[in-house]
Amino acid sequence: MLTLGIWAFGRDSSAVLVDETSIIAAIEEEKLSRASGTGGIPRLAVARCLEQANAKIENVQIVGFPFRPGISAVREAGFHFHRSLSGAGPSAWIHSLGQTFRQATQIRQIRGLYDGSGSFLFLDHHLCHAASAYYTSPFDRALVLTLDERGDMRSGSLYLAEGEELRLLHPLRFPNSLGWFFSRVTHLLGLRPRRDEHKVQWLSKDGHPDFAAALRKVFRYNANGLPVLNTRYLGGGADEDATFTEAILGDLGIERRAVASDLQLRASLARSARDVLEEIVLSIAERYRKQYSIDSLCVAGGLFLNVFLIRALETRSGFQQVYVQPVAGNSGGALGAALLARKRLGRPACQPLKHLYLGPGFSSGEIKAVLDNCKMIYKYPPGDEQLFAEASQVLSRDKIVAWFQGRTEFGHRALGNRSILASPFSEYVIENVNHYIKHREDFHPFAFSVPAEVAPRLFDCSANCRFMASLGKLKSDAPRELERFSFEGGQVRVHAVEREANPRFWRLLHKFGERAPAPVLFNTSFNLFGEPLVCDPREAIRSFYCAGIDALGIGDFFVIK
Repeated sequence: MLTLGIWAFGRDSSAVLVDETSIIAAIEEEKLSRASGTGGIPRLAVARCLEQANAKIENVQIVGFPFRPGISAVREAGFHFHRSLSGAGPSAWIHSLGQTFRQATQIRQIRGLYDGSGSFLFLDHHLCHAASAYYTSPFDRALVLTLDERGDMRSGSLYLAEGEELRLLHPLRFPNSLGWFFSRVTHLLGLRPRRDEHKVQWLSKDGHPDFAAALRKVFRYNANGLPVLNTRYLGGGADEDATFTEAILGDLGIERRAVASDLQLRASLARSARDVLEEIVLSIAERYRKQYSIDSLCVAGGLFLNVFLIRALETRSGFQQVYVQPVAGNSGGALGAALLARKRLGRPACQPLKHLYLGPGFSSGEIKAVLDNCKMIYKYPPGDEQLFAEASQVLSRDKIVAWFQGRTEFGHRALGNRSILASPFSEYVIENVNHYIKHREDFHPFAFSVPAEVAPRLFDCSANCRFMASLGKLKSDAPRELERFSFEGGQVRVHAVEREANPRFWRLLHKFGERAPAPVLFNTSFNLFGEPLVCDPREAIRSFYCAGIDALGIGDFFVIK
């Protein structure tokens, strides 16, 4: 029995394949097409998922989609009608109509491609987010909160989950959208909305909440304690591209041109937006925790890719346990759709998420063929321990190592299979990685990868750090050399590596720890120039030679420049 989840109606299209007992494969289309943010029908992703299962599309019983086209179109038409009554121009209508026609065309194409694969199931977008969080969590009762910019013309939902049932408590209707708010702040800062929100969260760590009072005016609360957008700040244009009105600049007391040239101002705007976002989400969570006397919280939706927000829920809410589905954005909605489709077939929907190594993997023979084709000179250590010794020796000499192992991670975070590694005890590691390899701003912090059994001794961190989905805090036992990488009172990014989930990376960390003050490595994603995470060996080799990386551990082989 196979069910397939497909996200195809916006950026970050993806496919997830599950059987009766496990998640077989999951991959975003962008990692295969090599075009960041790829939308549309994920033909390549579906093909690779089926290949992983040695199956054909005819073997799939249900294809689930986290999108209801008819309901979404009706809601969107109603939204634009009401906006037109308040004086909005025709561009939003035109944009909406064009989008509806594109979605209808996509659905016809999907039916043509996958007819014969079983039934199609079009599911509520936020129900799929909720399912992806609750069904992969360790809880049997929880409050579930989903928040994003917009899906099926909803910006979020609250569910009460018990057993395998998800009961809707309250939807959050667009444009009452915290996701829209954060993307508009991203645009105000001169960054790309729906792409650079991660930069805003990291920029915020260097700012002060000087503008929080002004940004609080963007929302008020309704009788259910949910945020309602003050439409005074909702600008014209198509709803997805609508910016803040000039009223926001008046309340902030700044000029638009000043934002681009003043880094400290930008950091303080980012910090203010982050603080307001955390206040609102904590207020919602606490209200419903008390109302339903519940100790566990599950979250999903693109807004929960923000690790500061997850840490705030873990440390400042009254919940004893908080779980975030780590691929929280649209891509992860396909996971929820696949699990709900499995439930429709009468099978258990719950599926604890043990790891995210769900993409394509490559055998030693396949890797060797690419190395030989590229005329590479490489070492073939006689065993794993020799490979780890080679890599740890290079790392201990303050060199940079790309680590390409096993199956590609699902999601944007590199968790030790498609990673660039460096020693945190190297004096110039920030300059070497940020300037000469990643070519990114210095405000981006690195993640500390550490064996899971060692992590509690060095860091105060939660179970969400298994997926790099939250933050930790340095403890007194942590080497003093790590303090220079902390921010906001000792906070750091932590990736706790479990032996069962990734035995090779776990062993490399311990091998490095034999030479270093602690078994801790800096881990950043193996990609360059804004490209998606590398997926296959040829992409790994190209990126290796296009950057200042010193060595490449690729499968059982080791390459040194």
